[in-house]
Amino acid sequence: MSEHRYVLLLGSGTDEEARLRHARDGLKRRGRILARSGIVHSPSVVPGDGHHYVNQALLFCSELPRTEFAPWLKELEQKLGRTPEDEPCVIDIDLVGECDAHGAPLWEDPAKLAHPLFRDLVAKVARR
Repeated sequence: MSEHRYVLLLGSGTDEEARLRHARDGLKRRGRILARSGIVHSPSVVPGDGHHYVNQALLFCSELPRTEFAPWLKELEQKLGRTPEDEPCVIDIDLVGECDAHGAPLWEDPAKLAHPLFRDLVAKVARR
């Protein structure tokens, strides 16, 4: 089987680093973490949202193709306590891109990379 390298953004509106650790632990059931950025505590990037968030980027390797990996991430979020009515979001695991073995982007979700904070985190784990 071939391996896929994904760039992920983890976030929690609870401002608790433990939420990110639980997400990383859950991810390890389907692959391995190749690189991770530092953890950033910051106010929300959404205007008018008064919550503080904790965020981190990961470079993750899995045998699952993107068509299976993306839905699995949503299932993992639910297992970690995310619900549609979360306010603030308990855990968010966003698939923001896929890259080759050398780190060159194969695919990116520009909407997930719109804010400079997220671009900076991703730059720490993936060549851009």
